[in-house]
Amino acid sequence: MDQARELLGLAREAFAAGKAVDALAPAEAAYTILLRDHGPDHSSTVNGCFALCAILEALGRYADAEVYARRAMAGTESLSDRRLRVNALARLATVERIQSRLDSAEDLYRQAIALAGPGHPDMVALLTGLGVVYKYARRFDEAESLYRKALAMVGPDSPRAATIWHNLGGLDHSRRRYASGEQHARQSVELRLRTLPPDHPTVAADQAALASLLAGQGKWDEAEVLYREALAVFERAYGPDHYEVAVTLNDLGALMAARGENAEAERHYTRSLEIKRRLFGADHPEIALTVRNREHLPARPGT
Repeated sequence: MDQARELLGLAREAFAAGKAVDALAPAEAAYTILLRDHGPDHSSTVNGCFALCAILEALGRYADAEVYARRAMAGTESLSDRRLRVNALARLATVERIQSRLDSAEDLYRQAIALAGPGHPDMVALLTGLGVVYKYARRFDEAESLYRKALAMVGPDSPRAATIWHNLGGLDHSRRRYASGEQHARQSVELRLRTLPPDHPTVAADQAALASLLAGQGKWDEAEVLYREALAVFERAYGPDHYEVAVTLNDLGALMAARGENAEAERHYTRSLEIKRRLFGADHPEIALTVRNREHLPARPGT
């Protein structure tokens, strides 16, 4: 047990530092020990599942993350620990949302919120997670209501509010309200930098979100700098074939296309598409987005 606890500590330390690649091996070793010593239905083993699910999700290995999320769900069925069950529901909801299973994700988040009840320490994250589901379902008013409720719970200037401001900016982007979204995104970056270093991948995600809102207003120079900085952080932290890399390449391609730099835009779109197909297969909405963007580029001479 002491060895497993030490390994999980190492994994969590690496993960918190934005080094998910380094966190994976100790988390896997810890889980193997916990499963051997306690079986699948023990709280310690379930916590090992949570750690692996978060790490694998960060690495873009969503099918593997789902395996551990479902093991956590199964492991908590016979336990009386409400917080563990809430966490298991939320973990699986996140994985379902990433894989565009929005109805399932909504149901899981709703179960988690009902089970958690008022005053639960994870309520802010649960409300925000359900808000993200609503944003992808284009239920924008419902998403904003949940984000605002979560923001009121933590306060607008708390470092915990960084994720909420990030999501409010993303919501404004979906609504094409780029100027107001820019203010939300800048607040997110400012708050995040109070607790994380500039080269942390979570900061890079905030900066990439800000870049998208700047690009929507034609502020291309600042947007390009932020995209390229974020891309470098994601590639360094996660490797060249990660989902965040693919998304940033797509967005950078759109920026290059807006500037008329079509050859570079096509390179970014093509690489983004290759990564997304490896991650999701052929039918994911993210793939359709990049295919559509690439098809809208002017034909090259002679083609």
